[in-house]
Amino acid sequence: MTTPIKLTPIGTYATGIFDEGAAEIPAYDRDSQRLFVVNADSVTVDVLDLSNPSNPTKLFSIDAEAFGGSANSVAVKNGIVAIAVESDNTQEPGKAVFVDVNGNFLNAVSVGALPDMLTFTPDGKKVLVANEGEPNDDYTVDPEGSVSIIDISCGVENLTQDNVTTADFQAFNSKLQELRSAGVRIFGPNASVAQDLEPEYIAVSPDSKTAWVTLQENNALAVVDIETGAVTDILPLGFKDHNASPSLQTFFFDEASLPVIGTTESKGDIKLSGFSGLYFEGINPETGNLQFLTHLDRGPDDGEDRNGNRIFLLPNLQPQLVRFELDKNAGTLEVTERIFLKTQDGTPLTGLPNLRGLDPDTPADPNGNLLGFDPLGADLEGVVRAPDGTYWAADEYRPAIYHFQADGTLIERYVPQGLPSEVGTPALPEVYNLRQPNRGFEAIAFQDGKVYAFLQSPLNNPSARQTATTRILEFDPVTKTTVGEYLYIQDDIGRGSDKIGDAVALDKTGEFLVIERDSGFGDDSIKNVYRINLANATNLQKLSDSVLASGETIDSLTPAQLAQKGITPASKELYADLAELGYGFTDKPEGLALVNPTTIAVLNDNDFGLTDVPIGLGLVSLNNALDASDRDGAINIRNWPINGIYQPDAIAPFEIHGQTYLITANEGDARDYDAFSEQKRVKDLKLDPTAFPNAKALQADDALGRLYVTSTLGDTDGDGDYDELYSFGGRSFSIWDSQGKLVYDSGDEFEQIAAQLFPQEFNSNNTSNGTFDNRSDDKGPEPEGVVTGVVGDNTYAFIGLERIGGVMVYDISKPTSPNFIQYINPRDFSVQFDVDEDGDPDPTTEQVIAAGDLGPEGLVFVSANNSPNGKPLLVVANEVSGSTTIFEIDTLQPHAVSSNSVFPSQPGYVVNQGGISPSVDSFSLGQLYTNPLQLNTGIGSESELAIASVIDNEIPLA
Repeated sequence: MTTPIKLTPIGTYATGIFDEGAAEIPAYDRDSQRLFVVNADSVTVDVLDLSNPSNPTKLFSIDAEAFGGSANSVAVKNGIVAIAVESDNTQEPGKAVFVDVNGNFLNAVSVGALPDMLTFTPDGKKVLVANEGEPNDDYTVDPEGSVSIIDISCGVENLTQDNVTTADFQAFNSKLQELRSAGVRIFGPNASVAQDLEPEYIAVSPDSKTAWVTLQENNALAVVDIETGAVTDILPLGFKDHNASPSLQTFFFDEASLPVIGTTESKGDIKLSGFSGLYFEGINPETGNLQFLTHLDRGPDDGEDRNGNRIFLLPNLQPQLVRFELDKNAGTLEVTERIFLKTQDGTPLTGLPNLRGLDPDTPADPNGNLLGFDPLGADLEGVVRAPDGTYWAADEYRPAIYHFQADGTLIERYVPQGLPSEVGTPALPEVYNLRQPNRGFEAIAFQDGKVYAFLQSPLNNPSARQTATTRILEFDPVTKTTVGEYLYIQDDIGRGSDKIGDAVALDKTGEFLVIERDSGFGDDSIKNVYRINLANATNLQKLSDSVLASGETIDSLTPAQLAQKGITPASKELYADLAELGYGFTDKPEGLALVNPTTIAVLNDNDFGLTDVPIGLGLVSLNNALDASDRDGAINIRNWPINGIYQPDAIAPFEIHGQTYLITANEGDARDYDAFSEQKRVKDLKLDPTAFPNAKALQADDALGRLYVTSTLGDTDGDGDYDELYSFGGRSFSIWDSQGKLVYDSGDEFEQIAAQLFPQEFNSNNTSNGTFDNRSDDKGPEPEGVVTGVVGDNTYAFIGLERIGGVMVYDISKPTSPNFIQYINPRDFSVQFDVDEDGDPDPTTEQVIAAGDLGPEGLVFVSANNSPNGKPLLVVANEVSGSTTIFEIDTLQPHAVSSNSVFPSQPGYVVNQGGISPSVDSFSLGQLYTNPLQLNTGIGSESELAIASVIDNEIPLA
């Protein structure tokens, strides 16, 4: 069982030095209760007193410049401090320098070029150094990468160069093609294998016998036998498919438990069902359940009688909105509220047709008695909740758009012009009266203050059978007028895909998801979700009448004829094939909701149980999605036809049930030198027309055009164009076994979490605020550092995000299914920096300190046994803000409740906001705080309400 923990910042040492690496790598010594922090700005290792973690103070500095160039890494064990110091000429050998905890020099030995990281083995007998061996800018000097193994078992004071063993890669020089074929990236100009491999970070096995070394640029791990001092293997890490197929989870209502809404002689009891439309309302703060809103359509019918009258089995059925919740832990769906819809004077609405002679159905009861018409009768087919708490619903009778108060009272009904006033306010184009019978509006969405209504099928203008073109209407609730109309081309009508099922707005202006469907069942039926975009679509409201020739109608034109007239329909691309994924048990997927940027929910209409079709809520989740553009003006986490190169920076070992695992922070890094650069933007590459038939659209700045990819991979056939695309970094953390086999990857969770908690600062840079989406084209949040630690009976991972900042916390006790626990980011995004004459950030010391932590680089976990205050601590050094922050880790008392997933395997979450340190927490196995929604801002009720409003609209990572 996961032990709930919570990180809280309790102390910070701030240098106030901006973007000079004044706090990079920390190391902690238990006996002296001192923290050693690499300070690249002053070319020192700062020594901090951590005896009071709430008030870390600087004692003195160790001058690294006396031993060469800058210090890159520091480690401490048994009172010995080891420092990796690069040479002034970084292509020359560096040094490993040893001092005591008081900074007194003990010894030094030479190691390889550019020693970037060092660590003690767990038994304290050896120090390992990762010598990166980077080339110079003109690539004329490229030193070999290596790992130095320093034997200190006979005492540091007795060290000589003879105690240093170099584990190099020369034995692999003859295996160049073999390594490349296996997936190891070896691509430096004229470089041998030994020169090209660049050790970045080291993890050592608990028995001190084996080391695993990240080769970041090469996307591989090196395995080192510490006892023999030799590299025994190079393990390629493979690539991450950012265009992976979606996955589906389906949950079914227990129909026996649903309330009875009416009883008939022929059909018996009829249960609450017939749901058509879906809206995601958020998370229940007490249980973590996912909350949805749906509604009934006009009610069950029994076809036509012998006189051609439509038999309404429940003629007095009142239309209603239905709230229900999904408990993912239990796999159950439960109705929680019913809102009955009524006119302004309180008269219940019905589902009966509106106008005799204009509606195709003449209503009759089960006994054949004719029923009256209801001018405001509703056959609802879609619903959204507006930001003001009112509801907008689509109706397929007229078609019409309904607007309801929160209690279900009708505010207004908008209909096409040319109809009697008793059916509603004429605000829609008159041509919509040509809708096919009962095929009016089937979907509704709300975006940027506008209501969008989607016709189910083509208009009879003049004949629906001649076209696959339908319309999307844009309605302004303020002016109560139609302000836009756009054409949408459905799939091949001849195949039976003749209807829209529902639609939902995406975060990006003009983008929606739309269900298209046929009337079939099974895996070969047509149940597709498309992503559509109105950005370049022609607004028919602004089209000149002269465009059409005499006798022509917009709806009768073929796509080719539309193109000839310069009329552009909405663009569309397949998002998910529901039937292929397994949602083919129904003919009517008629509800669609956005749960989070990469998860949608689908709900079907079961015709009030008159068939044997169950009611199923499907959750469709994209896998390995990412936001690829910094120029789209929105959070747009989605699948793209690219591969991610994991390229881990930091690596840490951990042991579960006697088995060693490795966890990596998949930062990504490109070789970008004066004489050679692999970094290219997608828009600057020639894409293969067969592999990328939509290359023009993909290479737009708001699509993939701005994304940085490598030029060294992707031309699979050697013809000069790119058949595949590879971007830098996995934007994730991964868990590997000791043989380098992938056990788990966090996919797109980092970007999803950041998008939820920091929607205005998503993928920000670390050098200034107000940089929303700035890093989406370039490795996103950039996870760089990772450490592990044991709290209670559980093992946790702490991952630093270099760009947006903060630390992600996961329970990794089950390596195949880690649980997300918390994201905490002690950064104040409201602080504005001064700028220099070039417009670059040039903050004052006060501004740097006020901004909080920027650019987390190195992390160290301090167990409770080693902690100066008896509680586990996490120390994070931040290179941009030059600050070192201490987080206290508290074990919380869980409160057992039924809760739901924030991720596929993580139930619930808690939001805690203390000052400028927001965090989002999740606990597994139904363990949550007694009060799962805590808003401890300390900054006034208005701010608290604002935060609560944001959280109310947050979307769980289902």
